[in-house]
Amino acid sequence: MPKPFFSIIIPSLNEAKYLPKLLGDLTAQTFHDFEVIVVDGQSDDQTVSKAQSFIKSLPHLTILTSPTRHVCVQRNQGAKHAKADVLIFMDADNRLPPYFLQGIKYHLESESVDICTVWSKPDKSNPTNDIISLGINLGLEIQNNISPRFILESMIIIPAKSFNKIGGFNTTTNYAEGISFISQANKAGLSFTIFRDPTYQYSFRRFRKFGMLHTLKVYTQLGISNLLGDEYKNKKAKELYPMLGGSLFTVSKKAKNKFLLNIIKLLKDF
Repeated sequence: MPKPFFSIIIPSLNEAKYLPKLLGDLTAQTFHDFEVIVVDGQSDDQTVSKAQSFIKSLPHLTILTSPTRHVCVQRNQGAKHAKADVLIFMDADNRLPPYFLQGIKYHLESESVDICTVWSKPDKSNPTNDIISLGINLGLEIQNNISPRFILESMIIIPAKSFNKIGGFNTTTNYAEGISFISQANKAGLSFTIFRDPTYQYSFRRFRKFGMLHTLKVYTQLGISNLLGDEYKNKKAKELYPMLGGSLFTVSKKAKNKFLLNIIKLLKDF
């Protein structure tokens, strides 16, 4: 195929439930000049066969197998096979509106961008999720205006020349790859832009599975460990944030957080 406008790179691991939904969204895009590269981390479920079923509807779909189950290794592998000048790294459980790629193309043609992302919204809208999502979006904007420190790894849009300048994703990190990625970008003198539209759906399945406070506690512990050096950080990350892909969420018990829900109710009644 001629060089596409976008190369969409999706790392996957046991995502048979979610990846087909994202691939379905990509087939419905109003802008069609893109390729899709799925880099699978040797899934134990039907992820690969589910992806293969989209070859006819996504003729520029490539499915690769990573020698290592590591999301950064998988992203870098996808980037090496990409043909476009613009790379979009997406999580396998994202959801996209039909106009998403058209909107991104508009932004990239309207202004010069080194690295960018867009606002996200929760995959299930309710007061709790909506407040958290707004906090994430505003937090990204505030820290970016002061000094960029992190980016949600679920959606990273970057020209291939900028990606190569950074040197790709850091394969020694085991969580919050966006922190390391932005740090490398800062050192390379690259800027970070956040657009409020078009939005994409970000999966809150970790919050649903483990409960809101527990998940926030884990992220806090990981953040603290980040301050104690790489050796301790990576050791703690493997304990608290294992790279198991979609299989981490297959247990049917649904975590609930009555405390936080009561806080939301009180705020609404205040």
